Order: sequence, then structure tokens, then C-alpha cells
Amino acid sequence: MLIRGALLIFLGICAALSWSQLTRFATWHAYAGLADDVLYGRAVPEDLQRFAPLLNQPPTESCTTLRSGVPITLHLYANDVIAAEVGVGPLQFSDDDRLTAHRHATRTLLANALACTPTDGNLWLSKALVALALGEDQETIVAYIAMSERYAPHEGWISDRRAQLY
Repeated sequence: MLIRGALLIFLGICAALSWSQLTRFATWHAYAGLADDVLYGRAVPEDLQRFAPLLNQPPTESCTTLRSGVPITLHLYANDVIAAEVGVGPLQFSDDDRLTAHRHATRTLLANALACTPTDGNLWLSKALVALALGEDQETIVAYIAMSERYAPHEGWISDRRAQLY
């Protein structure tokens, strides 16, 4: 009886400590299918309404969630959708407040993801693309591209995206 009580207390403590992590993971995991569709070319402007509440949350710092790629994919997708709504290209600078705020949130999310996986060449390239869209200086953008080339020099799909910048 004493062992059962101790086990229940132990399980309760574990559940309490991991509850926020579990709920954060479950929230983003529910959108994994949409993120996969986006990676395969989905482009439906109405999708923004489906995951707008997630975009309004502060950028996640959970490495487990960030490694799934779902938040980053959805933020980059939202960037494309919002840019289209305001009539600019996804990499063009815009003075639209909503688009600029979203791009800043995406940049923060990418920085958090790079803190978890600093050798991800695709994340460095995505950070370069967001920096370009925000109108950051060329030296910063070139440094991000150099990091992408360093960590993913021969991955075709990443190098194809990099080549579009030149």
C-alpha cells in the first residue's frame, strides 16, 4: 500500500512537471498534417484562419516542438499568405504592420530553432530569407547564407532555394 501511494505521488509530480510541455506538443502536433501539405505545395489563403490562433502565441522555445518543423513551416506559410494579401512577394520588403510583425515573430522562432539545432542548413537559409524580407543589411543576409552553405553544402533542395537568391 505504501509503495502504491509513493508511486502515485511520483506519477503526479512527473505529470505536473511535464504538463505544459505535453500540451504545447499536442497543440502543434494537431497541425502536423497541414504542415506536411504545405511542404508538398498547398497554397490556400483560407488556411490562415485555421491556424491564426497559433500564430498569435509567443514564439515557442521548446526544442521538441521546434524540431518537429511544424511551427516553422506554418509561420513561413503564413508569411507567404499575408504577403499575398497585402500585394507583395514573400521576399519583398513591406511597410505593412501586420506582415512586419509576423516576420519579426518568424525571425524569433527561427532563432529559437537554431539555438536547438545550430547545424541545420535549411533553418539558416530560412533565416536569410526572412532577413531579406525584413530589409536587413546585406552582410547579415550573406552571413546566414554562408552558414546554410556550411551546414548543407550538397543538399539539392536547399541549394536550389539558395540559388534563387543569387
